Amino acid sequence: MLEGVAASAIAPRLRHLVHLPFTAWTGLGLLTAGLMWIACRWTSSPSARERLLVAASVAVLAALVTLPLAIAWVLHALAVFFVVERCRPRWLAVMLVTCLLAAMVLLPVLYVGWLGERGRLAREFVAFGTNMALLRLWGHAADRWQGTSPVTPIRRFLLGTMFFPTFVNGPIEATRQLPEPWPAPGLRELHTGLRRIALGVTKLTVTALLFPAGWIDPLAHAATDASGLVLWGWGARLYVWFYLSFSAWSDVAIGLGALTGHVVVENFDAPWRALEPADFWHRWHVSLGLWLRDRVYIPLGGNRRHRAVNVGATFTVSVLWHVWGTLKLLGLGYFPARAWGGFFVWGALNTAGVLLGRPLARAVPTDSALAHAGLRLATFLFACLCWVPFFLPPSVPFDEALGMLARMLWPIHGS
Repeated sequence: MLEGVAASAIAPRLRHLVHLPFTAWTGLGLLTAGLMWIACRWTSSPSARERLLVAASVAVLAALVTLPLAIAWVLHALAVFFVVERCRPRWLAVMLVTCLLAAMVLLPVLYVGWLGERGRLAREFVAFGTNMALLRLWGHAADRWQGTSPVTPIRRFLLGTMFFPTFVNGPIEATRQLPEPWPAPGLRELHTGLRRIALGVTKLTVTALLFPAGWIDPLAHAATDASGLVLWGWGARLYVWFYLSFSAWSDVAIGLGALTGHVVVENFDAPWRALEPADFWHRWHVSLGLWLRDRVYIPLGGNRRHRAVNVGATFTVSVLWHVWGTLKLLGLGYFPARAWGGFFVWGALNTAGVLLGRPLARAVPTDSALAHAGLRLATFLFACLCWVPFFLPPSVPFDEALGMLARMLWPIHGS
């Protein structure tokens, strides 16, 4: 698999891997989870285990984003908790929680440069962590106000909000998904956790060897120069790179969770086996898909009414979430509004794919392996098409992005 990587290129790629946020988080997380495996086995009280895990999660957060930012993070979460639980009337609580979440959205964008000066990778971990925290806090408030989640102790709320294995990059879990009472991990959890962590580290190592740092940058030049067939090659490489990279984070998070005694939800379910785009989104970033389904799609009416509008609104929320995540890393100076078009094209393509894919797939006889293989290939190619605008560098104008898609859909013309 690695024959195409020259020996002289391996060393710089491994050095790049060492300096990635993934590596810093994995190393610190493994050390912390190992200590928690020992401490939780020696602790007989489930509530004491939860307190230990809260303390460990805050310590990991402080190590990654600095102590002052970690304290501010905890205070913000507690403010949301007390507003949801104690503030009356409801309209005032909704307004205050909205303001608190708006502050979480705006401050990392407005102070992106300042965060970049706080220490190694602090900006990156704030960007990743607030991605998760916003969805968890929003979900917790909605669950409490809808009566679908019971009152929880502060320690469990904090654990659900900043559980160190998953707070950086997911999977996304609600507080009600945490085990109760919290179990003591055993040798089986140790074996399962270490095996899953090793899988994630292997994936990221392979990714680092196959894809050098900055390998996506030439995609900006491909906007005007590359043929449609070349662009399809880019799309396939983006698919492989993104799957290996993202699923590696999830593997490590699930493994770290196992070391603490918690079975973290899966985030990927063999997306290459999807038969149409809706099936793909049931298999790719599963926890985000479930969050969007429960918080956006179903409240708007789901399949019961205005399905096309609801699907479009759900992908629009996903687009805005991804735009926000990029703004926290690049800032408005490097990622102005005119550069957001690729995300919206990605959302529009997926909306059309979800709405049209299932009827088209049902029209194909599925009683043969060949038919299944054809549907899976078509879904894979559709995902490759969508990843191209999603990962377009900010420097590519919107009209050139559309031109790239046109050449991909008619590749012979651009050859």
